[in-house]
Amino acid sequence: MKTLADRAAQEIFELHVFFGEWLRPSAKAFDLGRLEQALDPDFRLIGPDGGIRDRAAVIGWIGAARGSRGPDFAIDVSGIRPVWQSAEAILLEYVEAQYGQGRTTRRLSTALLCLAPAAPCGVVWRHLQETWLQAAG
Repeated sequence: MKTLADRAAQEIFELHVFFGEWLRPSAKAFDLGRLEQALDPDFRLIGPDGGIRDRAAVIGWIGAARGSRGPDFAIDVSGIRPVWQSAEAILLEYVEAQYGQGRTTRRLSTALLCLAPAAPCGVVWRHLQETWLQAAG
């Protein structure tokens, strides 16, 4: 049986694989439902620019961005570590790196994930805050 930390780490990896495939031009068929199932109804994202998006805004933004990055686009996550945990929720920190068009951006992310047996990995994203690790430009 997987622990909450295992489920949350798997979800972080799987959703970022989804983002990489979704945002690259690809012949593969992907369903935006993967993202919809993984986000809590009260999900909120605070982006590295300080902008705040709710669940509907994030789903709309990602949906509209399908295939918008170059063929060399890739996302990598590393350094996943638990910060806090209860029986039903876990706060994790990780570094997300995005590569494409000859540049790399990195952000430190803090994500709150909650148990949800029907979700793809058994957890849903409740809150995500990202901070640039260097200037975006």
